[in-house]
Amino acid sequence: MNAFVIRNPISGSPQRQRMFVRAIRVLEEAGWRVQVRVTAYAGHARELAQQATREGWSVVVVAGGDGSIGQVADGMMRAGASTTSLGIIPMGTGNVFARAAGLPYPRHPGDEAPIRAARMIVNTPPVPVDVGRANGVHFLSWAGVGLDAQVTERVEAQSHFKRRAPVLFYGLQALGTLWRYQPSRMRLVLSDGEVVSGRFPLVVVANIGLYARYFRVSPPASLQDGLLDVLVFTQPSPAGVLVAAARLLIRPQGRVPGLVRRQARHLTLQAHPPQPYHLDGDPAGQTPLTVEILPRALKMHVPDPTRRQRHGESNQ
Repeated sequence: MNAFVIRNPISGSPQRQRMFVRAIRVLEEAGWRVQVRVTAYAGHARELAQQATREGWSVVVVAGGDGSIGQVADGMMRAGASTTSLGIIPMGTGNVFARAAGLPYPRHPGDEAPIRAARMIVNTPPVPVDVGRANGVHFLSWAGVGLDAQVTERVEAQSHFKRRAPVLFYGLQALGTLWRYQPSRMRLVLSDGEVVSGRFPLVVVANIGLYARYFRVSPPASLQDGLLDVLVFTQPSPAGVLVAAARLLIRPQGRVPGLVRRQARHLTLQAHPPQPYHLDGDPAGQTPLTVEILPRALKMHVPDPTRRQRHGESNQ
C-alpha cells in the first residue's frame, strides 16, 4: 500500500500536530510507502488530492478539519477516484464529520486520536459512501445557505481566534451575526417536485446527521442512504431562530416548530437577494444553488455505515 498524506498545518492545536508525526509512523510501521505534502494556500488541499488520485496512489489521507476533508474529497472526485480511497486523520476544531462517521477525534489537546485514526486507516477496509455536489463542487458533510454561511465567512476571516477558543468564538460570531442578519426570500424545489418557499434565515442540506457539532439534522441519516437531508429554518426573527435551534438540540427526533425537514436526491435553491453558502465549513459562493447526491461515489476508510446504523451507535 502507498499513502499520499495531505496535512493542513494550521488545523487544531500544536499538540495535535505533534500527534500527527506519530500517526504517520503508524502507517510506515504497517509497511506503507508514505509521502507527506503540507498545504500552503487556500485550495491547495484540493489540488494535491487531484494530483495524488491521477498518479494512482492507493490511499489519499487528509490530516485536518472538516473544510480540508471536504476539499480533498472534491479533488479526488474531480480526478475520477475509482481505485483511490480516502483516509482521515481528524485534526480540526470541530471534527464534525469524524463524529458523525464514527472516526476517532481529539477530545482534549493531548488525546492520541490521530494515532488511533491512522490505525483505523490501516485496519479498516474502505467502504463506498455518498458524496454531495453543490454547483459542481463536491462535499461530504453539508451545504449551508444564509445565516451560517455569513458566520463562516466572519470566522474564516479571523481564523487565529478560531484556533484559540473555537466554541466561544463561533458562538460569539453566530450571536453577533444573528441580530444583524436580514433573511432573504428563498424558494426550494425538491426532487419530488415539492416547492418550499418563504423568508428563511437558514437552509442546511446535509449528507450526514450531525451539524455544527451538537445538532442532529436527521438522527437516522446514513452515508449510504442516497439521500440529502434538508433542514429549513422558517422563523425569520432572531428569537425564532434561537428557539428553533434550542428545540432541535433538545428533541432532535421530534417535531420542531419553526423547522421544515425533508429528504431529497437533488434540489435547487434561489434567494432574493442572493445569499452566501458554504460547503463543509468553507465559504463557497452565492446562490442560486443546485445540490445533488452521488450515491456511494467515493471509497473511504470509515466504520461501515450500515453496521453502525443497525447497531444504533451514537453519532456524537
